[in-house]
Amino acid sequence: MEVLQILEAEINLREDTRVAEQAKTAVEADEHNRQATQLSGTQEELRERIDKVTHRIRELKDGEAQFGKEIELLGAVQEVMIDAVEILGRPDTGSVAIAAETEVIELLLQSKRINPGGGGGGGANPGGGGGGDTTDAALALLGKGVNEKEVRENRDVTQTVGDSGPSLPEEFRAGLDEYFNQLERVGS
Repeated sequence: MEVLQILEAEINLREDTRVAEQAKTAVEADEHNRQATQLSGTQEELRERIDKVTHRIRELKDGEAQFGKEIELLGAVQEVMIDAVEILGRPDTGSVAIAAETEVIELLLQSKRINPGGGGGGGANPGGGGGGDTTDAALALLGKGVNEKEVRENRDVTQTVGDSGPSLPEEFRAGLDEYFNQLERVGS
């Protein structure tokens, strides 16, 4: 759940970066620098949250063995986030910063493993996530505590509304679907 929240925050950060870049010519240089510094700080906070998630996965029984791929992927996320922190700190809110944030989003979409047959992600390996050998994501196992009476079930969700209107790219739809499925599970 935490990774899905980080994913949502990263998407918002990328949008804020785009807005800052578009407003660059309309604001004073000092104001743009302040905005970029603030965006850099937000990116650093998200990187710290990923670090905590990785640490919590490692603390799970056999966490390193069972979730090695996820730990490696989250390590890659952290590396790209460090680059984004530095880029935004220059201050640069242009295409290089947006590309780094997009790469973070794509890596986070690959990190989910609820559905072993499918996965998000883009770049050189579209749909490449979900290569694991379990039906639960390491990320889904991270909660505030252990609920001994918890019952997990993987329900297929069907679309109940039409297909009209603008369409999101597949990797965003998959990530959002997973996000809302997690919210439903938490609310139940």
